Amino acid sequence: MANLLVTGGAGFIGGNFVHYWAKQHPDDTIIVLDCLTYAGNRSTIADVA
Repeated sequence: MANLLVTGGAGFIGGNFVHYWAKQHPDDTIIVLDCLTYAGNRSTIADVA
């Protein structure tokens, strides 16, 4: 079990990485840090939360 900090996790690349990691490592804790400007969107990772 690991803790993972993903910066930019609500963007296109970060969001896909978060989905991949959550699927491959279901016991890990993922923390997403994103400024949520024009490129970041909470709905990108809403189903992982």
